[in-house]
Amino acid sequence: MKESKMKVMLIASPATSAERYKNNRVIEHFFPIGLLSLATFLKQNNIETEVADLQIYCENNMVDYLCGLNEDSFVKYIDNHLLKRVGDYKPDVIGIGCLFTGAFSGLKIIAKRIKDVFPHIPIVIGGIHPTLFAEEILARYDFIDYIILGEGEKTFLNLLNCIKNKESLHSLDGIVFRHNGQIIKKVKTRFENSLDSLPFVDYNFLNLEDYKSDKSSWYSPKEIEIGIPFPIISGRSCPNQCSYCSMWHVHGKKIRFRSADNVLDEIEFLYKNFNASYFHFMDDNLTFDKKRTLDIFQGIIDRNLNIQFDTPNGTSANALDDEIIDVMVKAGLVRITIAIESGSQDIRFHSMNKYVTDDKIYSAAKACAKHNNLFINAFFMIGMPEETHKSLNETFKMIKELPLDAFSVFYVAPYPHTKLFDQCSKNNLISSDISKYINAENLQHANDKPIFKPYNLTEEDLIKFRNKCYNYLKEMRSSSNLPPNYPLRYKHEKIILEKRK
Repeated sequence: MKESKMKVMLIASPATSAERYKNNRVIEHFFPIGLLSLATFLKQNNIETEVADLQIYCENNMVDYLCGLNEDSFVKYIDNHLLKRVGDYKPDVIGIGCLFTGAFSGLKIIAKRIKDVFPHIPIVIGGIHPTLFAEEILARYDFIDYIILGEGEKTFLNLLNCIKNKESLHSLDGIVFRHNGQIIKKVKTRFENSLDSLPFVDYNFLNLEDYKSDKSSWYSPKEIEIGIPFPIISGRSCPNQCSYCSMWHVHGKKIRFRSADNVLDEIEFLYKNFNASYFHFMDDNLTFDKKRTLDIFQGIIDRNLNIQFDTPNGTSANALDDEIIDVMVKAGLVRITIAIESGSQDIRFHSMNKYVTDDKIYSAAKACAKHNNLFINAFFMIGMPEETHKSLNETFKMIKELPLDAFSVFYVAPYPHTKLFDQCSKNNLISSDISKYINAENLQHANDKPIFKPYNLTEEDLIKFRNKCYNYLKEMRSSSNLPPNYPLRYKHEKIILEKRK
């Protein structure tokens, strides 16, 4: 008699954030790339898998919840739709993805309602937030059974086999679970080094029509239809370990790459089979290896792939030069984000552990600005413990001097297990009680106001400075007579501007 397959349902929890909405209109539907990667790997290993992306369902039905306004509506939606889907599919295990901190509020609601109705189904969660708070989450929420630490393909598969065969979990790597009333944490020590061995993401788990949204306002210098943007992750992790960054807890301290040919094969597959013409390169450190970077983007040119792409997660100025920028633009780069973080070299070096010189930042920006059709965005962070009026002024000076088309200024958030969190706790800048940060709201409001104040500044100092920056950006953009997504150096038949010096 043929053995039946295990059945798994993977659920993407929605992120409660108003940042992705303007006038109650969704800017973009993002693919749950982590869960899709996991689902594809499970399918390859003979596990029957279904993916439910609640981000899409919630966006289409109740934008108010995603702006953090209506939890009751979300519960009703789960009860009326998701629970029926679970009952019809009858999964052996349910996995819930929580990539960002803002998705944890929704995850708790989803997990509790499922456990209330289907108490026999094990619930597994994973993502950045659960990885950082794993032991605290299991101690507080009994409706969550297991937490996968970091990248989860092999750990999740091994967990499924243990559940199916009723075997001990103590030999697993990168998992947290309960045993005899105790919380057991098996630290993540093994990471996938052969990334080319992993299958390309299978988008057939989803209805791609759900991911279409209005792209008419998007910048498209090639004047080709944007369609549905697809994410590309060409490598995992970043070796720099900046003091504020928690990402290496998920992907480990060692950067690992897919080969250039493997990345190009995936892009070409999506280009030919899904009519993909726009891509997001989502790497934490895309251009770390110069030769590989050149091979990827020269490969796009050599394969005659008529595409456009951007780098929304931020690119290190250390890795940008004329040669890199020139080939990326020729391959289709239309929007680059440079992760500058601070205009003060002293803050970058001694507070952030981010060793990028002022000269390198200016030279990288100059290399970008040579291209009139390249939109240049930048990330800045304010409020490190050592921040002063002098360092803030240096940041504003850099903002004004760089050839930027847009920028974002974020308040620093002290995520647990980072050097910044330890420093803030030691010096009583924040509470050292990690449990206060489990439920995300204490970290999530960093979009609105500082979580802590520096040694020599007030909260009001930071708020005023951020407003000053955004007022400058508003004035700069409004005086250009250009659409919001167009670079200030852009030249068009009806729009001719003097190139910024």
